Amino acid sequence: MPGRVIELEDVTFTYPDGTVALKNISFFVEEGEAVAVVGENGAGKTTLCYLLSGVIPHIYGGTIKGKVSVAGIQPKDSSMRDLSRQVSIVLQDPDSQIFSPTVFMEVAFGPSNLGLSKEEILANVKWALEVTGLSGLEERSPDELSGGQKQRLVLASALAMRSRVLVLDEPTSQLDPVGVREVMATLKELKRRGVTMVITTHQTEEIAEIADKVIVLKDGNLLAIGSPKEIFSDVELMERAGVKAPDVAILTYELAKRGLNTEEVPINELEANEMLSKFIKDGKIRVSGELSFEQRRNERAIIEVRDLTFEYPGRVRALDNVSLTVYEGDFLGVIGMNGSGKSTLVKTMIGLLKPQQGKVLFRGEDVTKFTVGELAKRIGLILQNPDYQLFTISAIEEVMFGLRNIGVKGEEARKLALEILDMVGLKEKAEYFPFKLSFGERRLLAAAATLALNPEVVILDEPTTAQDYRGRYLLADLAKDLHERGKTIIMITHDMDLIAKYANRVIVMANGKIIMDGDPHVIFNDIERLRQAGVMPPQITRLAISMSQMGIPSQIIKIEEFLDVVEVVK
Repeated sequence: MPGRVIELEDVTFTYPDGTVALKNISFFVEEGEAVAVVGENGAGKTTLCYLLSGVIPHIYGGTIKGKVSVAGIQPKDSSMRDLSRQVSIVLQDPDSQIFSPTVFMEVAFGPSNLGLSKEEILANVKWALEVTGLSGLEERSPDELSGGQKQRLVLASALAMRSRVLVLDEPTSQLDPVGVREVMATLKELKRRGVTMVITTHQTEEIAEIADKVIVLKDGNLLAIGSPKEIFSDVELMERAGVKAPDVAILTYELAKRGLNTEEVPINELEANEMLSKFIKDGKIRVSGELSFEQRRNERAIIEVRDLTFEYPGRVRALDNVSLTVYEGDFLGVIGMNGSGKSTLVKTMIGLLKPQQGKVLFRGEDVTKFTVGELAKRIGLILQNPDYQLFTISAIEEVMFGLRNIGVKGEEARKLALEILDMVGLKEKAEYFPFKLSFGERRLLAAAATLALNPEVVILDEPTTAQDYRGRYLLADLAKDLHERGKTIIMITHDMDLIAKYANRVIVMANGKIIMDGDPHVIFNDIERLRQAGVMPPQITRLAISMSQMGIPSQIIKIEEFLDVVEVVK
């Protein structure tokens, strides 16, 4: 019989500044179990990871009350070296864990410090690279990897330790859909091999297939614990916890509010298809309408990309003769696998990269003719990693820096900076040193600094990275508000729900080229071409496509659209 490999008994943890991050937490994890931990940012998920891995108290101080036991030892009473033989941790920000000059050396570092033989080290490294899809990149510098590849690298480094317990803090937060599926397949294999895993995540749909049980945290409290089915089907619980329930669960919940009598709430499209198809056949649901959507576009170009080619030194082309016209008023979604050229494309738009061929025009003028300051007032870029944009001593100084450089001085600059910080929810932390903020808060601060310049075009590069359910919509709603005020928005994201909710146009990139361009209703309906590009449409779209033989329009991309075309028969 497997035994308990993790035990927490009445655990409370308080940081040195007095913040109580965990409050009277008790639960256990059996050997070989995969446990998902969900909750909004600030719920205590990362603190829990730190406690289990010994990062607390060996790196971050604070006061621990209660008992924390991992593989029979208490982390606070053991050295980090001894702990590493039992538990490995993967953080949500890969750059905070990478320090070696090559991929191979990064993955080999951990097992080398355990005193393993050369043969064991090489075998561990080879296996870890294979299961994370990094084979062939052994001599590549980590600096040359995409954000998703870096996340796979830190996962490979943890796997190479062959620890008994694997703690993963948002391991897929920067991965494209293909990368998510690969990592989830890796985690399934690790589970099959008996590795015990604790995984924090905001992705309920994917983790439901792996987790044995789910722990829900809220403000440091244990709000609920149960099976994925029990937890993720409870839409009201998910809402209280600040976690997005699966689309099909929300759909069923909304249908129940309209009078549908259902005893079970599905959490995947197969369950939903079976249940809803039966209701339609039994006459309890009637397909009552057709989907309609308008494809509108202002024909005035604001950004023109002409025959653009860009190649990084010693690598294949990141952009291969790309042409694109962005029109005034577009809310343009840019999707595709990591490495498909998305970020490279937008970096050429703002002059960060100079293409070997072609040019970028802003309102008909070559962007290379603008100074950095002039271009910043026209096109603003919010990077995927905010740490590349932050450099001052406080959040308010970060926002005021740009304002001063465009001529806003003194008290006027401070007043405007506070207004913008308030807009993104950071006004109360205006005097904080930026790197004392959480990763998600630093994303919001970088956005505030960019928006302070009032650019005509705002580019968001992966706005959901490290954001919880509410946080990702805070940035996107901010972009929507700007769009309604006449701004043009370009959003790079792996979050298809975000594209469905906000974008009026989407381009799909693969191998440095734009392979699809159009309305998201049309793009998301072409599953085969999306699959070739490593993209998966939203769960609600996949459900609609699978139910098209029942009369459901296959071009549905939002829950609201599904509800508009069906009627509960009372």
